[in-house]
Amino acid sequence: MGDKSHGDDDLRRQVRARLSDGRLPAINGVSKSHRGTGRPCIVCRRAIEPIEVERELDGAGVVLIAHEACYVTWREESIAVRASGGRIKPL
Repeated sequence: MGDKSHGDDDLRRQVRARLSDGRLPAINGVSKSHRGTGRPCIVCRRAIEPIEVERELDGAGVVLIAHEACYVTWREESIAVRASGGRIKPL
């Protein structure tokens, strides 16, 4: 269980860094959930398998796909970015 927490912290740091430098867009809006299609997650870059939940977001003519857990972290960090006025504090 400790490894998962450490992995979650690493993922959160990566999401925060990528939001900060614009490599990952801040999300705000509606997403759809469905069975994984095997496409890569925009957050962790691993395939989203059919046994997993895939979150799909439409934005600026692009469809963004993420694992459910990755989406949650991405959304939380996006909210934090907006709340801080775009300034991101390191973890």
